[in-house]
Amino acid sequence: MTEGNFFRGIIISFLLILLFNGSSLAENQETNQVSPMIMGSPDAPVKIVEYASFTCPHCATFHLEVLPKIKADYLDKGLVQLEYREVYFDGPGLWAALLARCKGEEKYFPMIDLIFSKQEAWARGSLDEIKTGLLSIGRQAGWTDEDSLVCMQDEELAEKLVGAFQHHATNDSISSTPSFIINGKLVRNLPYKELKEIIDKNLD
Repeated sequence: MTEGNFFRGIIISFLLILLFNGSSLAENQETNQVSPMIMGSPDAPVKIVEYASFTCPHCATFHLEVLPKIKADYLDKGLVQLEYREVYFDGPGLWAALLARCKGEEKYFPMIDLIFSKQEAWARGSLDEIKTGLLSIGRQAGWTDEDSLVCMQDEELAEKLVGAFQHHATNDSISSTPSFIINGKLVRNLPYKELKEIIDKNLD
């Protein structure tokens, strides 16, 4: 995702949510909370915060190609903990986040695996095509279209998510995706070899 006015599109994001037709918005589900999405041991010596957008191709590449290496080399060994923070450059990215959080923390990371792996199929085209693509992903996860729509129309949660995004991104000086905070230091998108060097240095 290119740099620029980082918060452009936030108002658009809310307007786009309203384009979903259907019944009135359901009350916020108990599982739909703005809780941190974390994988790895809380005792890990290296803490990584990843900022990524579900519509960002470079974020999809990282998630599908680089993260599995970090998981095998560090996360599964208790050396790294990763917190995933969603970035909302556009309405579809926010819709995808609402869908990913639909069934709570336990289903979150498998769902974003699916969202990123199918990014080329859903993250382009008209709004109706994007909506259809996300509903298809929901069905692949075993959810009905009604379940998915209730989650993607959760205006209360959307407002909380955008507020959290603005707060964290401003504090961490995030202006592009993917970006990483590794033990408190901002790191831009890098090849795995260079990320590995930074992680190893923090393990010394």
